[in-house]
Amino acid sequence: MSPASTPQGWVIGRIGAAPVVVSPTSLLLGLLIAGSWYPLVSSTLAASSSLVVLATVAGTVVGVGASVLLHELAHGSAGTVLGRRPVRYELYLWGGRTSFGPAHAWAPWKDVITSLSGPAANLALWAVGGALLRSNVITSIPVGVVVWALTWVNLALAIFNALPGLPLDGGHAVASLVTQLTGRPRAGQRVAAIGGLLVVTGIAWRWILEPLLGGSRPDPFSLILCVMVAWPIASTSWRVLGLGGGERAAARLDLRSLMHPIATLPATATVSRVRSEFAGGASVVLVGDGSALLGIIDDVGLAALDLPEESVVTAGEICTVLPATAVSNDLTGQAAAEALKRARTLSRWLVVVEDGRMVGAVPTGAR
Repeated sequence: MSPASTPQGWVIGRIGAAPVVVSPTSLLLGLLIAGSWYPLVSSTLAASSSLVVLATVAGTVVGVGASVLLHELAHGSAGTVLGRRPVRYELYLWGGRTSFGPAHAWAPWKDVITSLSGPAANLALWAVGGALLRSNVITSIPVGVVVWALTWVNLALAIFNALPGLPLDGGHAVASLVTQLTGRPRAGQRVAAIGGLLVVTGIAWRWILEPLLGGSRPDPFSLILCVMVAWPIASTSWRVLGLGGGERAAARLDLRSLMHPIATLPATATVSRVRSEFAGGASVVLVGDGSALLGIIDDVGLAALDLPEESVVTAGEICTVLPATAVSNDLTGQAAAEALKRARTLSRWLVVVEDGRMVGAVPTGAR
């Protein structure tokens, strides 16, 4: 059976209720890893066949993907233990992303733990790999090459993701820690954004400026890797600090000022009750089954349906699944603007969560 597809990638499976989505951009990352790794593997396994070399390279690429997924699963597990369940895992060009649903009694210190759990998982994998390499368990040279590569990849992932700059895990941890200590989320974001600019400066110095000052040219692959790594950090920091006109406007955004009223109904409620909620002023009806959110109904979607008997058809039968990207815990600033932009690709509405409760919905402008 082929994996299901979404507008953002392929669903290759589910962990709990959360889909695991592989973005097409992750294939580019795989090709870059394979292209850079093949010459070293080929020379190391010179006595082996081409098939063995290719299998070793492929095993390394798959192992890197698995390491990134385990990193994201650590985020999801920590969030679940602390009271916020993951609703989506995604692997893409720059790594991975874990999206969470609404939380109850959430606090910034929980974000610190959730953010750092990913690098901690990679650090644990590095320790396991090191123990395997020091033992005599691995007798196959190709397998040893793969384990050696993944051991150091996981150390690199742990160190890099723990750096104190947005959008890295370390940056999110710093932002949440400052928020916990000061009660000012915006201050936390700014501190982490400044950390991101410092990280970019360090990357540029180590792999570009230092070779140039030493009289040599930077390695082309290092240049490409630096751009891939530094660009998302620099652009995120730039936006958070409001260093451009559009960014300054986004910094003033408050989703609460744009919210439309919502109503919540059980899945067994009839369409007649849905219409009653619309008549009472609700723009959106959220359909739930206990504590689980099943989907969403708005008047545009309802009008497009030709329902023979509204007193019999239930809300659970006609609701549209609400994507994880159409739910936001970010209420203000650039983070809220980005949440609105992401939701626009998949939904007509962005549901706003405040203090663990869904309090309203903002139209995204999508049709």
